[in-house]
Amino acid sequence: WQGDVERLLVLEKYDEALRAAEERLRAARAAGDGAAEAGAQHAIAKVHSTQNSHEAAKAAADQCLEKYRGASDAKGTALALMTSAKIALDMREYRRAEELAGEAAEHFQKARCHAGEAAATLVMARVHQRESKAQEAIDAAEKAQSLFDKSADKEGRAAALVLKGNVLLWSFSDAQDEACKIGREAVQASRKQDRPSCRHLEGDALFLVASSAYMLGKHREGLKAAKEAAELHAEFGGPRAQASSLRAVAMGHLQLGSFADAEEVAQRALALVAGSTDKVLLAEVKVLEALVLRHKVAKGAGGDPDEVVQKQREVMELFVELEDEHAVALHRLELAQALQLSGDSSAALTEATIACEFFKNQDLPSGQGSCMLTIAICQASIGDGKAALETAKKAEALLDKAGGSPEISEIIEALKAQAGGKRGGPTWAQQSSWNAYEVPVFNQPLDPPDRSGVKRSMYSDLIRTRIHTGDTPDAISFDSQGILYMDKILGVPMPFIRDVPPPPGMPGMPAPAAPAPAAPAKP
Repeated sequence: WQGDVERLLVLEKYDEALRAAEERLRAARAAGDGAAEAGAQHAIAKVHSTQNSHEAAKAAADQCLEKYRGASDAKGTALALMTSAKIALDMREYRRAEELAGEAAEHFQKARCHAGEAAATLVMARVHQRESKAQEAIDAAEKAQSLFDKSADKEGRAAALVLKGNVLLWSFSDAQDEACKIGREAVQASRKQDRPSCRHLEGDALFLVASSAYMLGKHREGLKAAKEAAELHAEFGGPRAQASSLRAVAMGHLQLGSFADAEEVAQRALALVAGSTDKVLLAEVKVLEALVLRHKVAKGAGGDPDEVVQKQREVMELFVELEDEHAVALHRLELAQALQLSGDSSAALTEATIACEFFKNQDLPSGQGSCMLTIAICQASIGDGKAALETAKKAEALLDKAGGSPEISEIIEALKAQAGGKRGGPTWAQQSSWNAYEVPVFNQPLDPPDRSGVKRSMYSDLIRTRIHTGDTPDAISFDSQGILYMDKILGVPMPFIRDVPPPPGMPGMPAPAAPAPAAPAKP
């Protein structure tokens, strides 16, 4: 019955898995079988954990651990500890997760169970990964891989390889080739097993290969791997796995300029995660949707710049709810670029500056450099070419520390031409790309004539000016983000605030004042 529950979990048939485990629990209690009752509680904890029902999972895991310890079942105790560690990890209780995983590994080691010790060590690797301790995560994954090899566990070996590859790919700027190689090794290890869980893991390994290939600029190779992953997850996974792999497929189409295909795949992914309890995956699919739309607008292939801004705000708010500060900063930068695309350079400058402060405080030169490059483009957009050039040079120095950016020299040359007042050469707005994001070719899109109001950034600047007048105490500070979005933060509708106002004289705006009457002639 435990194998059946595991199979149902792989297929994401959570209700069926929970019913099977609860039926087993009732039967065990009726028979007075404590060991079987503990096993059923363990299965229930895993089902709830997979559904992100953390409190229910923790309660079941605690009961399971109590039963196994009461029966002096060493292996059962170790399994319960490891499951409790995974639940703590999902609840972001990293110290507790590491302690539980370490205790589980000790129990498995005493029982000379290499596979169990390897699984517990892999949980510790995941803890280090979540804590952004890349080298510790790699060391733990390699130790787990070695232990899996001792027990001839090919599925476990593949899982350790996938984790190691992902840590390399997302933690180091020069590890794409190695990550791709590790991903292919994991694919081969998974294919040697016929279990559904192994085929599902093969899809995860192919996702790693696709992501690595995209970063290497091998977009067709990446798309091929992503499509294979999607096919495997369609057969051996559920909606969450399918949506995840479809994200990689859509990204491949996007990189190849197939906007219609990218949009169609993104909508399929959105439909799969609608109503999902996995808020992280929902946020990531929303990221993809916004990215596809922004590329369409930038390429002139359709779409509304204001809609891009709205979707980017929705994405950022999702990550705010998830309390993921790093992701919030990244998507605040995305929002800044969307605002720049819509023509609101002032608001874009504010958002990029806030994001830049975060990356600076976290000592992340890559993020800080990307923000400063966006700031430079905003400065150039409002006509401050010299400041833009200085900012871009600082961005170049920061990005060089993180591996460099092939587009930045092109942008700096354009800014030099603009700052020097040269004519006839390319300007920053005519450059084709920056870090895979298209630079806008226009600044002030026309709005429907029935829209009116005060530009959001202008309203913010008016308040800033009032706060900084002479009669204001120095202790009062200006919260750029809070003022810029005061209507959203306070939950008070302010219909007079808008991102881009219509030109004077349009419906809804005051007509130009009539000329003052001439003074009467003197007699």
